[in-house]
Amino acid sequence: MRHSIALGLALLFVASIGWLGHAASLEVQDLSEGHGLGFGLSLTAPFAAPNTFPASGFSSRLWIANLFGFEASVFVVDGAPSFAARSFIKFINTSLVDLYVGTGAAFFGSEGKLVVPLQAMSGIEIRLSEHIAINAELGLLFRGVSGVTAGFSADFYL
Repeated sequence: MRHSIALGLALLFVASIGWLGHAASLEVQDLSEGHGLGFGLSLTAPFAAPNTFPASGFSSRLWIANLFGFEASVFVVDGAPSFAARSFIKFINTSLVDLYVGTGAAFFGSEGKLVVPLQAMSGIEIRLSEHIAINAELGLLFRGVSGVTAGFSADFYL
């Protein structure tokens, strides 16, 4: 009886070592690799001009070589069409989560004046699938005075 228990435990140990070696050799799919162009909806805070950046609206993102990103956003501020352009670079790239930093500028009218705030930000992109990602960002806004911005977006990548 004791010999069969010891033999069973030894077989279980050998099988678990083989399974762990096999699991370690499996490659984890990087869901952001090659996902290139995406379209999405953004929600940012603060909501009211002129301290909003880039503002809630439609955006498109393009990742090049899974390292550099560019974004163009279109939104409405005070009833007028406006847009923002930003660029990013990833500093942590894992199979499901990427961390990035970026900068950009927005262009919109407020109270009859052209407002061009600049932004420096950091963000996290979490991929839910090969084609769907959510992003959360925290940044600093500069337009004579500085302020804090935050954003959330959901993007669909082709």
